[in-house]
Parts: sequence; C-alpha cells; structure tokens
Amino acid sequence: MTNHKMISILFISLMFSGIIPLVVAPGFTTVNQIDSFAMSQSFEWQTFNRDMNVTTFVSPDGSHDELWHILQSAEQSIYVEIYGINNPYLLDLIHELRATKPALEMKFLLGWNSLGYASPNDYVANNLTLLGYPVKWTGAGNFTYAHQKFLIVDNKTTVVHAGNWAKTSFPEDGKKANREWSIAMTDVDVTSYYRSVFDADWHNGTVYDAGTHGTGTPLVYTESSSTYSRPFSESGHFSGPMNVTPILSPDTSLEGILYCINAAQVTLDIQIPYFTNVGDAGEVDQIIDAILAAKNRGVTIRVITDEEKDFEEIADILHNNGIPIIWQDSRWFTANHNKGIIVDGRMVLISSINYSEGSISRNREAGVIIENKDVAQWYLEVYDFDWGIGDCDVTDEVNLYWDPNIPTSAATINVSVYAHMLYDDVEEVILGVRIGDGSWINHTISDTVRLSPEGQNETYSYLISPQADYTNITVRAYIRAAGVWHSNLEMVIQVRDTLGSAPTTSAPPPTPPIDWYQIAIYAIIAIGVIVVGVFLKKSR
Repeated sequence: MTNHKMISILFISLMFSGIIPLVVAPGFTTVNQIDSFAMSQSFEWQTFNRDMNVTTFVSPDGSHDELWHILQSAEQSIYVEIYGINNPYLLDLIHELRATKPALEMKFLLGWNSLGYASPNDYVANNLTLLGYPVKWTGAGNFTYAHQKFLIVDNKTTVVHAGNWAKTSFPEDGKKANREWSIAMTDVDVTSYYRSVFDADWHNGTVYDAGTHGTGTPLVYTESSSTYSRPFSESGHFSGPMNVTPILSPDTSLEGILYCINAAQVTLDIQIPYFTNVGDAGEVDQIIDAILAAKNRGVTIRVITDEEKDFEEIADILHNNGIPIIWQDSRWFTANHNKGIIVDGRMVLISSINYSEGSISRNREAGVIIENKDVAQWYLEVYDFDWGIGDCDVTDEVNLYWDPNIPTSAATINVSVYAHMLYDDVEEVILGVRIGDGSWINHTISDTVRLSPEGQNETYSYLISPQADYTNITVRAYIRAAGVWHSNLEMVIQVRDTLGSAPTTSAPPPTPPIDWYQIAIYAIIAIGVIVVGVFLKKSR
C-alpha cells in the first residue's frame, strides 16, 4: 500500500471519529459536551466548604429592593429558572435593563402549565421573546411541575427563592404579600453547580412559540394594601466560612430535608405551607417520622404552617406528640409560602420544596442548606417574629417562646407569652416554670403586658435567671379570658454552653455522567486503526 493511500484511509477514519470536526469546528465540541452532560438528569449531593459572601432577604420586607438591586447589578448575564411570573413591575425592570444594558444576556426557563400562572407565563414568555430574549418551558415531559425558583447572575452569584416572581413575593412598598425567604450566594463553584442544572433543564426544555402556546393576558398592577411595618427590610450581609449544600428535586431534596431534621440536637424550627400525602407511607411520612424521632430524643420543635390544606391531619399528629404548631398570621401576610428549616440556630434550609410527594419526587425544585450560625440566626429572628403573631387554635389559643433560642449558662432567659387571639378578654396570665426535675412554680405575670408588633396589649413576659449548663427548663402558660382558662403545650428550654459538632454534609464527589460522544469517538478511532492495519497487512 502506498503512503498516500494509507494516509487517506486514516484521514477518513479520523473524520468519522470526530477528530477532524474537533479541529475545524471547535464550537461543535462545546455543544456536544454540554448536550451529553445535559442528558444526565441526576445531580448528586455535594457540599462546598469555603469562604463566600451571602445576602439574606425575606418577603414582604426587603425582597423587592434586594432583587431589584441584584438584577440591576448584572454586567454579563442573567439566567432565570422559575415556576411563574406575574409581577408586572419585574417585567418593567427587564425592559429597563434591555434599554440600559443591551449587551446583557438573558435566558428564561418558565414552568410548563404552572398552576395559577398559565396565562401570566404565556404573556411574559411572549413579551420577553418580542424583546429578543430566548424563552423555554421547563419540565414538559420531564417533571410533573417545574416548581423551582432560582437565578444566576454573571455566572458567579446564585439566588434561591421560596417564592415566584409574583406580586405577592416581591411586592411594592406598603402592599400585602407572602412570607417567603430568599438567599443570594456569591461563589463561582456553587454557582457552577446551579448552572449545570440550568443547562440541563434548558437543553431538555421546549422553546416558547406564540402560535402554539398562546400569548396570555396582560399582567395586572393592582395589589392589596398592608400596615405591616417590614421590620426585616434591611438585608443581611455575611462573609466567612460556609458549608453550602445545594438540594434539588427529584434528586436530593428528601435527603436534604431529612439531613436537617436528623442533625437537630436542641431546637428544630420548620415553616412550610402544608403537609400533604400524610399516611401514604411515602416521602412525607418519612419527614413526619423524622420530626417525631427528633422530639423523642429531646429536641424542642416548632412548626408554622397554614390553616388551609390538610392542616387537621398534621395538627393532630404533632399536637398528640407534644409538638406545637401554629398558623401563619393572615392579617399582615397573604399566605405562608415559605419552605424553610432552622436547626439549632446554626443551620438553615431555604427552598421551593413543599411537603408533598410530588414536590419531593416528581417536580423540579431547588434549595440550599447553609451551615453558618450568623446566617441561621438572621432567619431565626424572622421566624421568632412570625411565631409571636401566629394563630394557635390547635394549642388552645396560647403561645410562648424565649430569647435567646438556646441560652448559655450566663444568659438570662426572657420568656414571652402571647395572648394573640384572647387579648380583648384577658383577666389573668400565669407562667408555670419547672427547673430540671424540680417542682412546678407558677408566676403571675398579668402586669407585664406590653404591645405586640400589631399594637395590641397581648404580650406578657417573665425573666428566668441564668441556669447551669445542660439544665432543661419546662415552661407552660395559662391565660384566663372571659372566665375561661386556656393553655399551651409544655415546651422545654435547653441551656447549652456548647453544642456537639453537627454531622458533616460532605459526600464523595459526584460521579461524572457517561460521555457517550467521547466513547463513540474512541471506538471509531479504534475501528479506523484496525481497518488501516488490515490494509497494511494485505499490501505486504
């Protein structure tokens, strides 16, 4: 065989193998590498241990201003993956960004046929497409609902929301809205993880088409007014060492929720819209079992939810096991749309994940676990505020809590009793206190009344002197209103100077997806080599 013939055969083999296209068309390689990764829908547990900047904010307080600031700070790109958009003010902001930063790249993944957002999403998708931005539907054929709410700015900052881009999540000043948590994390590696999720879902998404999907109806600007003073309007800004674990449905959300609950040593605070699929022996029952197990090992637990969906089932279960549950205040908030957990005042979960089997195992959802005491304490202040004004008819209309959350042996403990639903008729208030295994002592605290955040004489207090490390203090309040006594469940204050080390969230590095494209390249190269060898042998 001549050298020219042999070279020709080798060239043909390499061309079919993909080596020549790699040389003459570098973009081809990039596309196929992304495609092969995007085809993998499994995102494994991974914890990032590093110093980073974190910004905390909540709705209705500072959510509007902080999100506007984050979007306006973008210099290169904004990628949004969200269940629904019905906020016309946000759409107006995107128009402003288009005018002031025409080179800013934006991509939008909206939830396919999202409940309550079908027409608004169609309108937004059409509007954004007319602006020249690419829009796709997430989840058509991949998830029951694409219920996630996150965005990526300049490929270095990831923002995770509990809420959608709705008027009730990012309201104008003085308007009524949901209670929801959000967090922004500035770290290239953390953001790269969420970007891989976005890229996979983008690859599998459906391009919006006005003729096929419709153009919806224009968004409405009207909002309900509120007298809520927004005490948490100032965002929290934190820098330092963080353990950050992204969690996703259907991949790791159950693992993440159970990790948080099982890690609790002293306190566990949960805020969730509802528990559904109770008694189905599925994921939600695993969560409930973990909560009850935490109670049995001595953890002090609180639950805030809404008195709307399946509340009676979970209320009965928790109440029968000595766990207080209250309903989110409805005078200042449209709903409790938050999905958060705080563990021992030092670890917090912010997410879109509801306690339903669909949300955990069939939807696309997104969240994050942050292990940093300062960050967790910021959200704990918000939680304590909501706890103090919540409705508590299951626990006989009396509620209480204390500050600090986990007192040390040097701390005076300030116990607050809330007569939230009885304040018009209160005649006497008593706080029962038992130190360790000692006897109960009842303290009349009727004359300590002070105004609640809502301006009503409904909050009472009592100071417990510092107690020794590892002392457990049991407290229970009694309120006589209109001649009838009411009380709450017993709760335990646990004095701890230190806590044991929380279990690490470290996990083995995720197994990279199989790159079938590269395997095919090597296989064809091998075949090419064999073919060349055969020709060489015959030419001898």
